[in-house]
Amino acid sequence: MVSRTNDSVRGQAPTSWDYGQADRHRRGPEAGGNGQGDGRAYIDREFHLGIESFFGSHLGRHLLGWLSRDRPAGTLLERMIRSYADPQIPLGEKILFWPLHKFIRRMKGSMTDESFRKKVAGHSSTVRGIVATARSLAEFGLTLPQKFAVPLFVVWNFTNQCNLHCRHCYQSSGSQRGADELSLAEKLQVVDELGKAYVPMIAFAGGEPTMSEDLLAVLKRCQGYGIHTTVATNGTNLSLARVRALRDAGVRYVEISLDSTDPGKHDAFRGHPGMWERTVQGIKNVAAVDRIRPGLAMCVHQDNYDEVEDVIELAKSLGVTCFAHFNFIPVGRGKDWAEQDLRPQQREELLRLLNRHSQEGKIGILSTAPQFGRVALAFEPLEGRMSVSHAGGGGGLAARVVAKYLGGCGAGRTYVCLEPNGDVTPCVYMPNRPFGNVRRRGLLELFRSSPYWDALWDRSQRDGHCKICRYKNYCGGCRARADAYFGSIKANDPGCIFNQAEWDKLLDSSPAQQEYADRSCKRCPAPA
Repeated sequence: MVSRTNDSVRGQAPTSWDYGQADRHRRGPEAGGNGQGDGRAYIDREFHLGIESFFGSHLGRHLLGWLSRDRPAGTLLERMIRSYADPQIPLGEKILFWPLHKFIRRMKGSMTDESFRKKVAGHSSTVRGIVATARSLAEFGLTLPQKFAVPLFVVWNFTNQCNLHCRHCYQSSGSQRGADELSLAEKLQVVDELGKAYVPMIAFAGGEPTMSEDLLAVLKRCQGYGIHTTVATNGTNLSLARVRALRDAGVRYVEISLDSTDPGKHDAFRGHPGMWERTVQGIKNVAAVDRIRPGLAMCVHQDNYDEVEDVIELAKSLGVTCFAHFNFIPVGRGKDWAEQDLRPQQREELLRLLNRHSQEGKIGILSTAPQFGRVALAFEPLEGRMSVSHAGGGGGLAARVVAKYLGGCGAGRTYVCLEPNGDVTPCVYMPNRPFGNVRRRGLLELFRSSPYWDALWDRSQRDGHCKICRYKNYCGGCRARADAYFGSIKANDPGCIFNQAEWDKLLDSSPAQQEYADRSCKRCPAPA
């Protein structure tokens, strides 16, 4: 049962008092709490680095703009990072970059020069992300959450073609490629635009991206720019030869969907028999190939809610490096399956379970629920691992500061979705919110002129608790869930424990969902 969480919260429904108590114990009396659990509202948790004031200053913005400006030999910022602690650097560059290298030495803290060169300077996508962030700070200054000049990554639903028929598919994918799918030339043009603008990452999804004959050519074009690429797949087509081809085209992470440890249950969910065995073999094939990592993605709903722990253990046994929890959102074919959504208290227990595994560090943990960061903030010490929105996670003060500026839900802010036909939307779970097509305008122009720009960035433009929540800078609520249930990107996220009242209203208006949730949640804590 998912209720196997931290002992302090096992068997009880989390409440605002619950978070207030955890926060005060964590911060102590000197931070405004008495450590006695007096029931006051939970406390805002602010984390700051000294360098923030510099990045927000006129001088800092001017310097970052100058360093990240396009030049024939690449930006000075790139050259500065790549040449740090390099014994082969020419004397002229050593003199030119001396003050900037001194700045890096101070900023990297306890990280050794060798680690910096391996983890930062040696990763093209990381360097590209730094350049994109520097340009954003130069243009917009320091904002909360941060405004970005370009998306930090693009989720590309590469094709609508798929060999399965999953009940929850947000794309309503089918067996045939769409007649209006972008041509190979158009796809390569998109990559060129993103590559020249220093977009650091593209995540390829579908449909089933491995069914597209264009995939390898597009991946290789990304590789030429140093763009980090990942592939999300059902895993049934992942032969050893295909995995090696993906690896050779620059892919370093493949995320494979598996919904249950029970083959029959997985196959019923995916719409075809025999798929569980093929998917598990696909995971094994990725794990067997060097320089590419397997991840396991699980869409958690009422039918597999009590299997999360078992699926994580299976993932570990298969050599998986990362477990990714996907929020069920009732869009696409999932509209007809809305009763499968988790109750807020179930989702809260799930996130605390995932947080426990994250802190243990035996497998990486990701979640598309923006509340995941809030759980770590409230219940873990400063050195504990923190979810940093879509960028993974990390420990210490720096991770919390980065999480604050990335701001949880990144729909239309830190990332966008590119549909097979060229439509651009804020999120893969918001297919009915297109704000243009790349056949008519460039993707980055569409991103910058989005009609949802202000609403998705400005947390004061939320309704209800999401507007006043003390964790709003780290979470913001899932905008796709709010839109799917209430038809508004500004609405409350009804999947959050603090919005229990909104969820109760949804249950009252949907007897089928109420009946199904009651039947599936007999061992679930009572609502707060």
